[in-house]
Amino acid sequence: MKCHVPGPNVKVLGRTIHALSRFGDELYLESLPDSVLLRTLNTAESAYAMIKFNKNFFSYFNYNFYSTEDNEGLKCKISMKSALNAFKSPTHMDKQVENLEIKLDADSCKLIFQLKCKHGIVKTYYVSILDCKAMQSAVYTKDLVPNRITSSQRLLSEALGNFQSSDDQMTLEASNQSLILRNYEDANVDLTKIIRTQINLKPSEFDSYTIGAETTITFTLKEFRALLALAEALSLPLQLHFETAGRPAVFIVHNGTTFEAHFVLATSKPETATQASTQNHSRTDKKRREINESVGSTKKKPHLDIDISACLDEDSHLFNYIDIPEERNVRAEKNCTDGTGGEKANDNGLEENIDGDIPGSPTSRIKIKSAFKRCFENTFDPRSIERVILAENSDSD
Repeated sequence: MKCHVPGPNVKVLGRTIHALSRFGDELYLESLPDSVLLRTLNTAESAYAMIKFNKNFFSYFNYNFYSTEDNEGLKCKISMKSALNAFKSPTHMDKQVENLEIKLDADSCKLIFQLKCKHGIVKTYYVSILDCKAMQSAVYTKDLVPNRITSSQRLLSEALGNFQSSDDQMTLEASNQSLILRNYEDANVDLTKIIRTQINLKPSEFDSYTIGAETTITFTLKEFRALLALAEALSLPLQLHFETAGRPAVFIVHNGTTFEAHFVLATSKPETATQASTQNHSRTDKKRREINESVGSTKKKPHLDIDISACLDEDSHLFNYIDIPEERNVRAEKNCTDGTGGEKANDNGLEENIDGDIPGSPTSRIKIKSAFKRCFENTFDPRSIERVILAENSDSD
């Protein structure tokens, strides 16, 4: 196979390969007499992508250039990372690349991407072929399904922007009156700890809206974001064909003449009954907790008041900021007035025992305050202290 891709179409090819990299780790290429097919499949085999480039997409196309048989094209499997190396920045490739040449020779076991850029710069990438076989096509139908929706990529992009980046799956509920998009809610997760998102779209907002059988399906968001990003980059509408839950949903992006992409996503039925029961149980448990907390608070309130009053009455270490010397002076004066006490206060604020009992050891707080007693006097002037000069100042010279 040998083909030439003009500069404006190189950007489309680069965008396509970047979108396919979000699906699988391996890229299958197959040349047909009238087109080139690119296929990939994710590891879980729940998402399949097929991109078809028609013959008029290329400026030069020969599907069996290196083949001896007339009716047989070449096919190969390459690593997706190797293909991405040739299309690192697809946004500006149309302004830098004038022509892209793709050559596939089964004998050399190499797939060659040769980019002819401006100012005579030529970049050549040799990609090793992992296997010389084609991927089996996925079995799906898109024309006989009862539900068909065509939407602009801008509408779905704005709707998808309201979802959290941590959401893995999205539930689509289709009816004749509306199309509801919401994030999938796992029954094993506490609904009070997640953000629930739901968007209601009217049929008038779509380009075409046909719902023959109302249904609810769930599919992965990772691949849906990838195909939606491709449609947004190419400014093409997105077509959705689906049946019921359990049947694959087909997303189609095409321009009608040169390019067509099919993305097939597996669907599942959400456990709505389980989610509703879980939600009701969580709400009931929450109300029960609120009632128990209110009842418990009313029962424990008198005990709390008693405990607090008891703590305030007793001599707790939390109230050491009280001036101990002044308190003992007041206590000594009171004892002397009543005539019942045997203690009196001296001039330093310390207690003396009149009866001859050995007084208790003073606290460290009293010692510190007694040592720096003059510092706390209002009339204290540090300049009044006589200073002793131990060493006189040296002469100026």
